[in-house]
Amino acid sequence: MSLLDQNLTTNIAKQTPFEEEQIMTTDALRAKLVSGLEAMDISFGDTAIGNLMLFMELLQEWNKTHNLTAIDTVEEMLSKHIFDCASIKPYVKGATLLDVGSGAGLPGMVLATLSPALEVTSIETRGKKAQFQMYAANKLKLNNFTVINTRIEEYQPKEKFGMVTARAFASLTDFVSGSKHTISENGRWLAMKGQIDPEEVKELKKQNYKFDTYSLAVPNLQAQRHLIVIKASK
Repeated sequence: MSLLDQNLTTNIAKQTPFEEEQIMTTDALRAKLVSGLEAMDISFGDTAIGNLMLFMELLQEWNKTHNLTAIDTVEEMLSKHIFDCASIKPYVKGATLLDVGSGAGLPGMVLATLSPALEVTSIETRGKKAQFQMYAANKLKLNNFTVINTRIEEYQPKEKFGMVTARAFASLTDFVSGSKHTISENGRWLAMKGQIDPEEVKELKKQNYKFDTYSLAVPNLQAQRHLIVIKASK
């Protein structure tokens, strides 16, 4: 029995008969994962599904002692982490991606799992979170995923990236200015946001950056989600 199965079984044992109906089995969780990715028209294989299931299992287990994320149930992880991160996959166009301040590996590890040809580098300053990413990448056998435990300001890549992303990491201008030294001349920033702050957009316009804003439809998530794609070339 996997850790995920054990956790689900333990949770069920603690529930009232009514609450038992609310707990998903592993098969139900897998089915919901597949259904959600299909709803977003995102391609995937059996290996990707297995790895995303394992990622949630590892994240839930580590979260018990290391507080990697405020979300501690696989049901919430599915919508608020996996689907949320996967929703930007259609906008990831290129060979290399830098994920800034990725925490538990979000969105970088999800994108690396769904796009085996994409080379993903994750920057994370907090040691425990970087350690989790290294452990999870090894377990998932993600050869296209690299973790670097440092601050983005101190990171000097040998080659600049075609795409730089962050998930609710900082204001748009801080994100752009803080990672500008890592992006290629014709690269793009992919800023993941909830609600869009008009003041942040105004500041971005003042700096003459060209950008497009997209509303993201994330399965089983009612909150607003947006992606702002900013061109490095002005």
